[in-house]
Amino acid sequence: MENNENSIKKITELNEKIQHDPTDFKVRRELATELLENGYNEEALKHLYYLLKRFPEDSRLHYNAGIVLENLKKFDRAIISYQNALNISPDEPDFLYNLGYAYLQTQEFDKAIPFFKRVLQLEEDDANSYFNLGYLYSKKEEHDTSITCLKAAIELNPDDHLAHFYLAYEYDKTGQRDLCKQHYEKVLELCPDYSWAYFNLGSIFYEEGDTQKAKEYLQKTLELNPKDDNASIILAKIYAKEQNLNTAMNLLKTSLQNNPYNGDVYYILAQLYKEAGDTENYKQCLKEALNNNDTLKTSIKQLQCELKSLE
Repeated sequence: MENNENSIKKITELNEKIQHDPTDFKVRRELATELLENGYNEEALKHLYYLLKRFPEDSRLHYNAGIVLENLKKFDRAIISYQNALNISPDEPDFLYNLGYAYLQTQEFDKAIPFFKRVLQLEEDDANSYFNLGYLYSKKEEHDTSITCLKAAIELNPDDHLAHFYLAYEYDKTGQRDLCKQHYEKVLELCPDYSWAYFNLGSIFYEEGDTQKAKEYLQKTLELNPKDDNASIILAKIYAKEQNLNTAMNLLKTSLQNNPYNGDVYYILAQLYKEAGDTENYKQCLKEALNNNDTLKTSIKQLQCELKSLE
């Protein structure tokens, strides 16, 4: 709170100086930086553009404008600003990194990769660049390369829980389940509240038939994230298999209270009502599943056939 008050006070003082002397570029630059650091993006951008009109060859001004535009989710314009910065200072690692990251944000993966590689040529111990390359190669489904990059990121920063998370995902994709589990467990050691790691472990144990462990991890998932519909669905299937239909149905009803538009949840609940012999609710849930077919994994044709058989 005190830091925020000090920042506001400093911004006010700098604004007063600018009003007194608009040509004090040093003060204006300081004001732009202070505004940027405190989240006043639109105001910061105005001052940066003012300065760029007078100092168009200042690469750091272009770079800071790119940061502001990225904060504003204007990635296409941010890319132009970062490119302008690099045209002036082509070997500045920060500029290269941010341009690569902006391309990552716009899903232009092939454009992003060379910039992170260039950062690593200049700074070989940049763990973040290795992580981003691992993520990008994962998206391109080049799993072996992704694994190599993520392992390099972890070697440089062993406590990066996201690097462990994505490495676990890649090991799962390549069928290396033991290594996959080890890294998900490492995620939970580093970040005990990371619900996705609990969910993924629960899903793996469910696929492997270890329903007891699956339940433990899925219950923890819902404890941390009650709105995780996929965890509710798998856990409900486990309860149903254990002939605990009421618990399974109550779990899915709670899920629908959090998200009343999930077609998959309605469909699974419909099957439970069918198993319980409750034809009326079975039919109603099928209709609701059909009404929310954009979130339905079961084919619409199959659902329609089920409904027709009840007429």
